[in-house]
Amino acid sequence: MLAIGLIAGLAIALGFILGSIFNGEDGETAGGSPSAGPSASAAPSTSASVAPSVNASASEAPGPSAPAPLVAAPQGRIPSGSVVRVVTDGLRMREEPSTESTLVADLPVDELLVVGYAPQRSDWGPVSAGGFAWYPVIRTATSELPPLPEMVGGSSELGWVAAGDEAEPYIQLVEPRCPARPVNLATIEAMLPWEQLACFGSEQITLEGTYGCGACGGIFPGTFEPSWLAHPMNFDLLSTDTTTRLGPFGLRFPPGGPAAPAAGQIVRVVGHFDDPAAAGCAVSPGEPPVPIDPQAAGLYCREQFVVESIEVIGPDPEWPFG
Repeated sequence: MLAIGLIAGLAIALGFILGSIFNGEDGETAGGSPSAGPSASAAPSTSASVAPSVNASASEAPGPSAPAPLVAAPQGRIPSGSVVRVVTDGLRMREEPSTESTLVADLPVDELLVVGYAPQRSDWGPVSAGGFAWYPVIRTATSELPPLPEMVGGSSELGWVAAGDEAEPYIQLVEPRCPARPVNLATIEAMLPWEQLACFGSEQITLEGTYGCGACGGIFPGTFEPSWLAHPMNFDLLSTDTTTRLGPFGLRFPPGGPAAPAAGQIVRVVGHFDDPAAAGCAVSPGEPPVPIDPQAAGLYCREQFVVESIEVIGPDPEWPFG
């Protein structure tokens, strides 16, 4: 299963899971035959086809006692790290954001897709091509989100889909799964990045787990400001059970804030999403660096968890790195 571990891992370690947005004029569906050729300079449309719908169906809405989201999706943009539902028959998933790209799959109505960031691309979105607004997605091979704290599963199929045309949307944003408070690490790590931001906003959260990433690190080309918040490799992990996996929940330590403890320590962390520093985020992946859309960069930085304080409880006897 392509669980949230992969999704959050890409969002943190790569810096980005998948995501970008795109629009359409002719129906990019199994039965459609788009006549417009690709146009990289075309401006993304903000029609209803790409405007995120928070009016999810009753089966997707939180239960009666579930808290409502605190952060709304930006108008005209489906956030990366969210889930969308296919709402038109025969939607085409393609290898690249183009009507001429290789077909990956014809998607059935009701299938859920995880929207993400396009790694090492400068066109996170919104980006228009061939008259369509496109998003990079991962298939989940299901029509229902699991209840928390189960993680979102998926298939190995990655690709791009058009958001819709002037007549109808092809995909619809699914309501985030917002948990009751207080929340623990097992629940919050099972949430997608957009769910975490939408459900908690800048609310202060206390979590317990094992700190440390083991073999994390590496090089990611590009420029990222502020580096402590935006750089794909400036993070560490908080784990519920280090005998099964490390992470996928990532921590960001701000300058002037608490120092990171030694790896392998059980810690109590207080922190928040939606840090004010996200307002100045600039993300330019690649070599040479190419800036992405400022709103996409801001959303990515708002989805990071920033540490306010951290208390060491004791060593984790199961820590796998000695």
